Amino acid sequence: MKGAVVSNGFLRGTKFSEPADMLCASAESMGIRMSRLTNDELALPIGDAESMKKALGDADFVVFWDKDVRCCENIEACGYRTFNSSECIRLCDNKALTHIALSKKGVPSLRTIACPLSFDGYDNMSFADRAAGILGFPMVVKDCFGSFGMQVRLARNMDALRSMLGGPPVPRILQEYVECGASDIRLEVVGGKVVAAVRRTGPVGDFRSNCTIGGRMDIHAPDDDEVSIAIDACVAVGADFAGVDLIMTPDGPAVCEVNSNAHMKNLLDCTGLDVSRHILEHIVRTMG
Repeated sequence: MKGAVVSNGFLRGTKFSEPADMLCASAESMGIRMSRLTNDELALPIGDAESMKKALGDADFVVFWDKDVRCCENIEACGYRTFNSSECIRLCDNKALTHIALSKKGVPSLRTIACPLSFDGYDNMSFADRAAGILGFPMVVKDCFGSFGMQVRLARNMDALRSMLGGPPVPRILQEYVECGASDIRLEVVGGKVVAAVRRTGPVGDFRSNCTIGGRMDIHAPDDDEVSIAIDACVAVGADFAGVDLIMTPDGPAVCEVNSNAHMKNLLDCTGLDVSRHILEHIVRTMG
């Protein structure tokens, strides 16, 4: 079997190269020939299968480890099976679309309001007043597109909320804040099964739990509800594999985010489990 892994050609550094490194190492150990490409190398005429074949060769599948949905869709249009699919990546990359997809399937998730679309900024913030009445303060403000918790803020009052929503318009969501000790649960789901679970705890003084900003990770034994919700979340967004983040609310676990290409190295360091091998084993089963 032959495959290709595609990453972003403009994101440099170990954190961004590690997933492709791990996938290629696992592929070699499994006897799978894996080539590496970047999205800029695949900026090819749309629908030109011949050009795509010259770039990808005779790959049986493509592991698309990026968020360049247009590039992924073009690969699919040229006849290749991608893992994850462009539709899954589209839904996971946009946090508003993630929660809409979860809602359609009845998957418990945090109460979320999508900010209205504006092309020139907000000259009327009555929607923010309504959001405050629904979600209360403090309130989580997230850009729809972002990673590693970098575009996530906490508005403690209306002045702070208005300030965060000011300036050039950016697609955002507003979410209820759940006091959870800056802790969440990351469940790694591959092929409809939870293969690893960790509890993440943020650094002192921060409400975010991301390890990239200094949080820590500990092995977690998920219960049946957590496992079921994580798997259902992946079904809702059509994910072959994903990292599902759960927050414990007074009503039970709820999905905070679904990550279509969650970082694997920190999970390996914590649990000793190499998710890349599980991903490739799932691909082999799927491809027959």
